[in-house]
Amino acid sequence: GVNAGSLWTTYEYGQESIRGKSNLTSTDTNHPSNGLDKEYAYDWSQGVGENITFLVPNAYGGATGGALDENSEVAKLLLAKGIPADQAAGFAKQLPTYWGEKRFTSGPFYFGAIICFLFVLGLFVVKNRIKWWILSAVMLTLFLSFGKNFPYISDLFFNYFPFYNKFRAVESILAVAGLLFPILAVLAVKEVSSGEHDSSKLIKDTLKAFYITAGISLIILIIPTLFLSFKTTAHTEFVQGFLTQQTGDQNLASEIGNALIKDRISLARTDAFRSLVFIVIAAGLIWLLLKKKITAQVTFIVLLAAILVDMWGVDRRYLNNEKFIDKAQIQQPFQSRQVDDLIKRDESLNYRVFDLTSNPFTSVEASYFHHSIGGYHAAKLKRYQELLENQFGKSFNEDVLDMLNTKYVITSDEKGESQKIQNRATAAGNAWFVPKITYVKNADEEMKALNSFDPKKEAFVDEKYKSMIDATKIGYDGNSFIRLISYHPDLMTYEYSTGKDALAIFSEIYYDKGWNAYLDGEKTTTPYFRADYLLRAAQLPGGNHKLEFKFEPKSYYTGEIISLIASILLVLGLGFAIYKEVAAPQSPKGEAVRA
Repeated sequence: GVNAGSLWTTYEYGQESIRGKSNLTSTDTNHPSNGLDKEYAYDWSQGVGENITFLVPNAYGGATGGALDENSEVAKLLLAKGIPADQAAGFAKQLPTYWGEKRFTSGPFYFGAIICFLFVLGLFVVKNRIKWWILSAVMLTLFLSFGKNFPYISDLFFNYFPFYNKFRAVESILAVAGLLFPILAVLAVKEVSSGEHDSSKLIKDTLKAFYITAGISLIILIIPTLFLSFKTTAHTEFVQGFLTQQTGDQNLASEIGNALIKDRISLARTDAFRSLVFIVIAAGLIWLLLKKKITAQVTFIVLLAAILVDMWGVDRRYLNNEKFIDKAQIQQPFQSRQVDDLIKRDESLNYRVFDLTSNPFTSVEASYFHHSIGGYHAAKLKRYQELLENQFGKSFNEDVLDMLNTKYVITSDEKGESQKIQNRATAAGNAWFVPKITYVKNADEEMKALNSFDPKKEAFVDEKYKSMIDATKIGYDGNSFIRLISYHPDLMTYEYSTGKDALAIFSEIYYDKGWNAYLDGEKTTTPYFRADYLLRAAQLPGGNHKLEFKFEPKSYYTGEIISLIASILLVLGLGFAIYKEVAAPQSPKGEAVRA
């Protein structure tokens, strides 16, 4: 309830995005008819064996690259071959220490050695029902995170559970397990410190948890290759391909491949020893507490400090001083080029730029300086994605560029050293009146119609919008005009003049989840509709008028009201629970007296 505003609007948008239903039927696309492609969603699946990183962070090599230095086996090998030290260290740093099956990773899921020990202890000593729902949720999220590596449960959820096929990376569900591990760990410490249980039994349970977690760490430390291979299934291809290409020597490439495996083993053994030390510290503290050698307060403080040191030490591998950059770089992440400065001299409203100096649909640089028809979004609108695939997949459709008001195209020479601007005089503008309407039966026909047309002379409209157009009133006045006079992403103001009713096309993406039209300040009763596959269109009455489009989604405003009510109820509920806890009479053992 407290998240109703964001959940509702996200749900609405999700139906129109690449997570939603396909509009095309006959045209081949890269996306399924509803939701994400399974291979795409399963791309980042947690390896079944990778869960060992909950306890030993570098068991699978850590992040993809950057972990090796001049002291690595790879660097030493290259030094022995006569390679200069800086080059040897630089080459070693490029190599992937991560050896799981994901394409790449920024680091492991590490819950903490002490937390893992206490979690296992909690499985033995926590007796109430909380333990069982925590364990059930952990097991479910583990199975779901495996994705393609253990598809039986993941496929069930992907195919039949609502919304599950909208997620991008199944491994991200381990965030739930990452929350539940420390919850059970805290409950374990609570049980051990309560003084209500037989200490000899607790000592036995502590030893069991110690043997399990310390034993796993000890195996990786002493005989790491017993269960772990330290090479991907494509290791041989990696040696024959990338390494041979880099070194030009098949034998040297094989030696580097073997040295890389040794470095991965070294990383795992170092972290196994590290985890073992923290487990010994935690088990020792619990043992001293149960033997009444130290107080509960001392146990809590030292445990907290040890957990902090443990987690901080691993966290700093991925977030450290080297990761921080100058504030100026954040404020100005891209340096403007001469072509950018020249284009920005054009002060007209909301024209668009198409930057071909890099991949226009993954690069974000052009969007930083201009209104771009490219850029990147992980959940683009489905219709826009379909337009890109069909009209820009093999070549760039100039007519579609016109209807998107693409006024400038940036290109570069073959070496990419210099850029130039193409000024497109054929860009249709922010809005225009069209003399001809052609109705199409479905999205496939509409997409095909865009292959070759003049957007300023003809508009293609799906037959389902035919009732929104009064053909008896529409005409075309060659002297009419419509222009954008004020632009903001959620408020656009136009002024126009036409002698008779006319059909206006707006170079804005059609989205019917919140946009309202106002004519001379009054909300219009005639709805806008979609034309040219994804543009906004409307039948406008003749005369001189001001037209405004305002983004006013009911889902957001209603959701915010629900959120406010739910937040108030939540706070009141928590307040009442605290009051009952504090006001309840206490028994001699410190437990609330129950009726």
